Amino acid sequence: MPGRRRCRRLYAEFPAYPGLVEFTPEELEALKLADIEGLTQVEAADKMGVSQPTFHRILREARRKASMAIVGGTSVAVCGEVIRIFTCENCGYTWKEPFKLSIKDVVCPRCGSSILPVTRRRRRGRRGCWK
Repeated sequence: MPGRRRCRRLYAEFPAYPGLVEFTPEELEALKLADIEGLTQVEAADKMGVSQPTFHRILREARRKASMAIVGGTSVAVCGEVIRIFTCENCGYTWKEPFKLSIKDVVCPRCGSSILPVTRRRRRGRRGCWK
């Protein structure tokens, strides 16, 4: 039988953070791998191609920003650019394109084939923000 629910001390004033909270694609990927997919930090770091301490730093910052956005009621934006690397299964040609929401219209520039497996590579820096 569970014990009775105890009262906890809460401070009713939640801070409002001015402006908006900006996430990088790396931070969103770290949140997804650790919190949504439930991978360990070592597994997630291997998947992202970084060391475990680097993954931990990225994840810690992402969780801090997510908490700021939820508690403070702040707007969220994603800043940075994601480049997709495509490889054609027919001719083996590899090329880079900026991230698009739909890959239906992507065709190989060399042979015109549309059967493409997709891999992603994140680029550092702030090259543009979208909300």
